[in-house]
Order: sequence, then C-alpha cells, then structure tokens
Amino acid sequence: MPLLLSAQNKAGVHLKRDWKTSKIFKGSIAGKPITLNLEYATHSGWNDKVYSVQGYYYYDTFKQKIPLAGFYNGDLLLYNFGAIHPQLSKQLLAEELFCYTSPCPAYKPLKELFKIAQSNKNYQNGTLQVNGKKYAVSIKDSSLDLTPRDEWLLLPNGKKYNLRNLIDEFGGNVVIASYEDSRENRVLLQFERDSNFNKQGFCGASPPDKGFRLLTFDKNWKFKAVSSYVLSGCREDAVFMGEKKTKHIGIKAYYVAQHEVLNLLVVNLRNSSIIFKKLVSPYDPYAEPFKGLNVN
Repeated sequence: MPLLLSAQNKAGVHLKRDWKTSKIFKGSIAGKPITLNLEYATHSGWNDKVYSVQGYYYYDTFKQKIPLAGFYNGDLLLYNFGAIHPQLSKQLLAEELFCYTSPCPAYKPLKELFKIAQSNKNYQNGTLQVNGKKYAVSIKDSSLDLTPRDEWLLLPNGKKYNLRNLIDEFGGNVVIASYEDSRENRVLLQFERDSNFNKQGFCGASPPDKGFRLLTFDKNWKFKAVSSYVLSGCREDAVFMGEKKTKHIGIKAYYVAQHEVLNLLVVNLRNSSIIFKKLVSPYDPYAEPFKGLNVN
C-alpha cells in the first residue's frame, strides 16, 4: 500500500520527528557522581526494544573513560572486560538472541558488571560488581531506553503533543490530512513501522505494520481521543486484501481481513474521517478470494 500523499491538511497541522539513538545519564556509584554515555549498537532480531549498547562511563572527579558494552531489554546490563574489552565486546555485540528469550549471558572473564533495573520512578537503581564486591548505583533518569521515538504533533494554535505519549512508543506516523468543523478538529495519520517491534519474535520476520489513526480534538485543540485502524499487522491478525475502487478524489477504500471477518475501511482525506464496515463473517483470507471484492 503506497503512502497517501495528501494536500488535505486544511488545519495546518505538522509533525516533527525526533528519533534518538544515544543518551547521556547522570548518576552515582556508592554516592560518587558519575556520567554514563551509551549509544545504540544493533537490534536483537527479536524485538526492536531489545538491543545491544556500547559506550563508557567515568567518575566526574577523574573523567577517565571506562569502556562498556551490553544489552538493553527494559533494564540495562553493561560489561567491562578490562584489557581484552575490545575483543570480547565485539563478540558480545555480534550476538543475536541477547536477553529476550533467555537470561542474559554470563560473559567471562569479567572485570566490571552493571545491572540497572527500570522502574516507574524518576531515578533507576542497580549495582556495580567489581572483583566480587557490589556497589550501589543510581541513575537520575525516568527511562533507561536509548531509542525513544518522539514525534511531535504541532497544532495551529501553538499547542504540541508527543505521539509517543498519545499513541505508543513505536512511531512511524505521517500526517496525511486535518480538518476543522463546527464540533471538533480532526487529524488523520498514516503509519508504517516494524511489526510490533517484533522482527523475529511472536510473529517471525513479519511484514511491517500499516494503517491509519484518527485523532480528535475539541475546538481549542485539546486532545480527546485516538482510534486506530490496521491494514496489516501480525499481532492484530490483520491482512490487507486489496484496495477498492472509488469514484471520489480524496476517498480511499481498503479491504482488510481481521479475526475471521472481512471489513471495508473507508478513508476520507477531504474531511479527515474514517468509516469501518464489517462485510463478511466468517471469512478466511487464505482461502479463495471473496467474489464481491472489487480490487484495483
């Protein structure tokens, strides 16, 4: 399904994408201030929010960089291998299973090991293990994730919303239409992203998720609600069956099979609205095509 490039953005809504791949943390080890500088290395092959990281930390008093490599899987696990760190860190970053479907590997020989757990607080706690001794670690940040996908929706009255907070953390949104009527304001998004951040996990190496989102606001652009419509998606059990021909410019229609039901999804770019109709139930998308399909 091609991206809908639309000139129907009547309300003048824009999207600013800010996807990050590195982060500098401030914190402490046994009460001594530290700086932790990490960057994304490679995804795990199982989930895009499970990935390897590399970087360094230093005590703020001395500023001598100590190299690190490890994993993020919601928590942080960071290794330092001393004199052979370059060789072992290269091996570590080449791993594909990481810590998603099995416990994180116990690499040896090991000089230092950080274990930092994610919580719902504005700081994260953990330990640093050195020569068999453990020291308390505290990180002054609400999230250990290095790869937040911020997408800022910029509205005509100066308001802005981060779609990562309104919708989900996966990103991949594009504004294709917006509209203001007498009752409310609407913004129509099209999205495409990796299959639920799940490249080879629950669904295997699935095609990307694709679909639409309709955001509604009051007349002062205060957010009200979001509705999602999936054209194709593994976990949503959605299969794109084809596009239906329409007679109107700015109106697109798609056949989507989901949960053993054939549906028709009608996207109106002229007034930023969506209609979702159930057509046939039960329906098997992998059997013979539905005879009523009028597909381009």
